[in-house]
Amino acid sequence: MSHTLDDPADESSNLIQDIVRDLLSYDSVRQKRVFEYYFFRDASLTSPLMSIEGVVNIQNVYTVWKSLNRDEPSINNIVFDGKIAVVHLTQNLCPSIFPFVKMKVPAIVTLYFKETDEDSGLLKIYREEDSWTLEGLISSVPLISFWYDNVVRVVMGKLLTTAGDVLHSAVIQAQKMSLHGREIQRLGQQIAQEKLDEYRLTFGSDSRLAIEGPTNDDCSDNDNSTKKHPPYSS
Repeated sequence: MSHTLDDPADESSNLIQDIVRDLLSYDSVRQKRVFEYYFFRDASLTSPLMSIEGVVNIQNVYTVWKSLNRDEPSINNIVFDGKIAVVHLTQNLCPSIFPFVKMKVPAIVTLYFKETDEDSGLLKIYREEDSWTLEGLISSVPLISFWYDNVVRVVMGKLLTTAGDVLHSAVIQAQKMSLHGREIQRLGQQIAQEKLDEYRLTFGSDSRLAIEGPTNDDCSDNDNSTKKHPPYSS
């Protein structure tokens, strides 16, 4: 049973499905055949709890798992793109020492394939990654799942909604302040322009005052002139 790159798509898909089902099955003969023919000797296995290397060590981990858990997983979907197989499955947890305890935990197994030799066309697994989500673990425990769905999620939803409302109000207020500032600036520019137009009408459009507007020195000279030459009085 070897997988070549020249195989038709449907044939490759069927082969990958057979490999995955044999690997995850509790049939020791089928599982052993996968480790012997479809794993590199130095293949690695990683999960949220461990990281190991060597196909023998990986096989030992599978053996321990089968001895602790009575039911094999249920395969929901297999996606293979030619080099990577992503397996969506449900772990049916039923500890051998506590057979009355049963839980279903969603999990994902990712198998990475590569050629045994360059241009050989023969693919084997060099890496396996097992993963599961925190939500999946929580949802598998009835009491914790109820508390998580009806307390944690509800409270977090209200907190985020309130925080979002506060941020939205702050943004709106900042926009209003910005508009108000621009309006004040516009009015100031308008008043300045009106004053300049008044000086142009009074002193002529070619005079310095009409072009630049009055300065502090001009105002001081006007005041001094008024003081030195008081208006004529009878």
